Amino acid sequence: MKAAVPPAAARSRGRLISWNDERGFGFIAPDGGGQDVFVHASAFAKEGRHIEVGGDYEFDLDISKDGRPKAKRVSYVAVPKARPSILSQFLQRGPRFLVIAAFLFIVVAISTVQPISSNWFIIYGVASVACFSGYGLDKAAASQKQWRVSETILLLIGLVGGWPGAIVAQEVFRHKTQKKTFRTLFWMTVAINMAAFVQINVFAAR
Repeated sequence: MKAAVPPAAARSRGRLISWNDERGFGFIAPDGGGQDVFVHASAFAKEGRHIEVGGDYEFDLDISKDGRPKAKRVSYVAVPKARPSILSQFLQRGPRFLVIAAFLFIVVAISTVQPISSNWFIIYGVASVACFSGYGLDKAAASQKQWRVSETILLLIGLVGGWPGAIVAQEVFRHKTQKKTFRTLFWMTVAINMAAFVQINVFAAR
């Protein structure tokens, strides 16, 4: 009759609180408290090694020759990031939509002084739909590595009045929100378009 195999000891877990790159060792603070655990670079897996101060790790607890606790078979534990609150999302994205609100306020303010042609609403509406569609097509093409919609075309459509649709598309598709050069050019087209609208409807109309 075979002898019963003892159950494997449960792996410990903790956070890497310090690391010396030159000497190749650091210390892990166990989640349950107690003495910090020594960990050497050789305890981490060679493939996909991930050493990050503040990161969470699982490890087998052992005792060194000098009686100190040390970690063996250390593996990184990816902790999912907490989803940002609605308030933080609004503070991050809200200013973009406030630009649309500010433009609507300008339109209302001008209309109280003199009438605004309905053609403007058609232009902004059609251009916004076209711009929104362009962003959506470009996002889909990027994920499938197909023909992309030119950034120049997206910027030009935004310049002639499609920028409100572009702002909505950027948030809906999470597209064109990271590239600094494009974002700078985009907001320049928004400013130019708004300035031109005011110039044509206020100063040029007099």
